[in-house]
Amino acid sequence: MKIPPYWSKARYPDNAGGSRDGFVAHGWSYTSLEDAVNQASLRARRVFEMLARREEPERYGYLDRPLREEIIREISDGKTLAALITRNRYGALVLNSANVLFADVDHPPVKAHRLVKWLLLGPWRREARRQELIAETTQKIEEWARDNPTRGFRLYRTLRGLRLLFTDKLYEPTSEETMTTLRALGSDPMYIKLTRQQECFRARLTAKPWRCGCPMPPNSYPWETPADQAAFHEWEREYTRVESQFRACEFIKAFGKAADIAAVKIVTATHDQLSKLNSAAPLA
Repeated sequence: MKIPPYWSKARYPDNAGGSRDGFVAHGWSYTSLEDAVNQASLRARRVFEMLARREEPERYGYLDRPLREEIIREISDGKTLAALITRNRYGALVLNSANVLFADVDHPPVKAHRLVKWLLLGPWRREARRQELIAETTQKIEEWARDNPTRGFRLYRTLRGLRLLFTDKLYEPTSEETMTTLRALGSDPMYIKLTRQQECFRARLTAKPWRCGCPMPPNSYPWETPADQAAFHEWEREYTRVESQFRACEFIKAFGKAADIAAVKIVTATHDQLSKLNSAAPLA
C-alpha cells in the first residue's frame, strides 16, 4: 500500500515573520518525519526553480504521488498489516486494504439528452426511475455472479451505486486478474487506475461532508502550523458528530463461499462496523 506514514509541508522561499508567500510543496517518507521534512523542502525549492524557468510540472512527476492522507489506525490480521484506515482530503474515513478486493459500481447516469425530462418528473417518478436504475445495476452484478460461481463476495448498496467486498481469496491490486475483474464489473476507470498506482483497494467508511450537512474541512493534512491543526480538529469533532447519523452502505446479500482467511475476516468486520451496517440511518 503506497500510503506513507510521514508527511510534511514546506515553502520556498521560506520567508520569515510568518508570511505565507512562496511556493508550497509536500514531502513524504516511509521511514521518518525528518526525511519527510527534508523531501518537502527539496521539492518546494525544485518546483519554484522549475516554474521560474517556465517548465512544465509534469516533467517532475508531481501528478503521480502517493496518497496524502493521515493514517488513523492500522489493522492487522495477526501476522501482517492487512489494512489502514485513513482520513481523505475531504475528511471522510477510508479503509485501505492490501489484498481484500473492494469494487464500487455506480448506477447508470441519466443521459444528457434525457436530463431535462428527468428534472421535469415529479419526485415520486424520479424515485421510481432511481429504483429502476438500482435494479438494473444489481441485476448485472447477479448475472456476473452466476457466470463466475467460484467467486465469493458480499454485496452492499451505497447512495449512488453498489459495493462488492470479495471474500473468496486474497487479490493483488496490480495483477491482471484484478484489473480484469474490476473492468468486468463496471468499476469506475479512475478507481481502477488508482488501485494499480496506489497498490491497494479503498472503501469509504463515513459520509461525505456535503451529504450530511457539514462544511468542508478548513485545511488539509499535513498541517503547516499548530493553528491549522487545531482548526482542522475542531472541524473534525463537528463532522464526527454529524456523520454519526448516517451510514456509508447497507448490506444486500452474500454470493459464493467465503474463505477462511484472517485478513478477509478482519477487513470485513472492520468495514461493516465502521460503515454502521447495523444502523437504520440514511445513506450518505
